Amino acid sequence: MKNKNLILDFAWITLSAVLTAIPVNMMFQHSGLAPGGITGMCIIFSSITHIPVDIMTLCISVPLLVLGALLLGKSFGIKTLYITLMTPLAMRLIPSFAILDFLNSVHPILELFVEAIIGGLLVGTAIGIALNHDCATGGTDLIALLINHFLKMLKVPHIIFCLDATVVVASGLIGGDVMISVFSLFSLYVIMKTISFITEHKLTANKNEVQ
Repeated sequence: MKNKNLILDFAWITLSAVLTAIPVNMMFQHSGLAPGGITGMCIIFSSITHIPVDIMTLCISVPLLVLGALLLGKSFGIKTLYITLMTPLAMRLIPSFAILDFLNSVHPILELFVEAIIGGLLVGTAIGIALNHDCATGGTDLIALLINHFLKMLKVPHIIFCLDATVVVASGLIGGDVMISVFSLFSLYVIMKTISFITEHKLTANKNEVQ
């Protein structure tokens, strides 16, 4: 039973990586939306340095992973390592094209609105799945935990909010478009609500985790 649950854990975590890669490759990279987190951070740094998003993801996530494994435990570290490697691999394998570009011909705002919702749902689901299976996505959740480990006076939710808000504002400044910031913030809201729903209801957790 233990081995079966472990296999299910990694199957769900693999799905989490794929669900993260889909909106990045097919939506966010093309529209400029960067709804917080490591995903948004990597998109921003990629646009500045011209380093591919999948490579940038590894450059940021791997150092965080090492610290996370040392501070948060072996099992957490192994699973987080797996998703850290699988996410850029999924980004490399999944085609990169603007799947919702046809909406731009109707109205640019419509494209941003739909991408913010769909992309937010996918990323939020991905993070929720990871959290339900005892790992982090290597995103701002992990950064917040590491900062809190050294600066106890700072609360994790406040750290996450500051980090994600910074990414959202930066995405708008880099793109030179206020609407990018507005819809990135909206997508971040969708992500957070989706995470809360999935984790609170344990929608992807194994039965033994729920009991």
